[in-house]
Amino acid sequence: MKETKIKQSTNENTMKTIKRTSIYLLGIVLMTAACSDDPPTPSEDEQIAAMLEEVRTTTASFTDIGRAIDAGWDTDLSGCVEHPAEGGMGHHYARLEWLDGRVNHLEPQVLLYVMGDDGEMEFLGLEYVVPFDFVGPDEAPPVLFFHEFHANHDQGFWALHVWTEKDNPKGMFYDWNPNVSCP
Repeated sequence: MKETKIKQSTNENTMKTIKRTSIYLLGIVLMTAACSDDPPTPSEDEQIAAMLEEVRTTTASFTDIGRAIDAGWDTDLSGCVEHPAEGGMGHHYARLEWLDGRVNHLEPQVLLYVMGDDGEMEFLGLEYVVPFDFVGPDEAPPVLFFHEFHANHDQGFWALHVWTEKDNPKGMFYDWNPNVSCP
């Protein structure tokens, strides 16, 4: 009988110790979480939205093509580009010194425009371009906005279109926009 009481007492003490230790550890975890300065990591969609907002803020004055030209996007690389079935891309106004392999959401190499019904150039969006001289066609594609650039073998570069100003029913990062046509 005495042996049973000792075992019971030991088991009770062990359980109390385990409970106290568990409560103590839980307290430490909760206090550490409460004191942490690290904000939660934003989701991919939240990060893309924040980057796009920065881009729109940076390019807001370029709705006036004259300001874009004055800021360095002064070379129309293509004239107005349109696909017979897919839609258009418009004119590609490039900032040539940025065709140096850089991949920065705030430094697009190309601004896209199309002639509007009012005779004024309408700002459509951006294109990021990385020539094959910097990232070869057989290498992993550059990535921006969590999207891979696609290879344009005919032109010798990687490209990513971003329709920041003109809705594209095919998606913000799709090359061709059915809502764009060349006059």
